[in-house]
Amino acid sequence: MLIHKLYFRVNWAKFRVGTSFFIPCLDTEAAVKEVARVAKRLNYTVKTQVLISEGIHGLRVWRLK
Repeated sequence: MLIHKLYFRVNWAKFRVGTSFFIPCLDTEAAVKEVARVAKRLNYTVKTQVLISEGIHGLRVWRLK
């Protein structure tokens, strides 16, 4: 995934239901759109939440289905 001109490598095949990952970023709107695009292509249901984790602003992504 390309966010903020940085490539984030996510092993989507190992992204299991009930797990999550965190993307550190400032433009969370663009990150949400990119995650949604990939999730739709893979037929995954995900939940995203903008938050601060350990002092770092970003996006947490959970796989629901």
